[in-house]
Amino acid sequence: MPTTFGKELLGRDVVDESNDKLGTMADFRIDIDTGDVVALLVAIESGIDPAFLPWPTVEGLLSVPVSEVASIGSAIQLSR
Repeated sequence: MPTTFGKELLGRDVVDESNDKLGTMADFRIDIDTGDVVALLVAIESGIDPAFLPWPTVEGLLSVPVSEVASIGSAIQLSR
């Protein structure tokens, strides 16, 4: 995922494959050596328990690997 448009993604909804809202993109992690975006940091919707999700939380944000992104449009669609 190119970082040149990274700021445009902040605040977009992050949805699962069923279009259920998981949360809102709050930030992203970049590999310092390559400059590649490696994870989306998602502010989880209230009522969703992160313990039941397959990804870890980092400082209160869900860390979703970019390999889980199926598409990017008005929302960020995950592949699971």
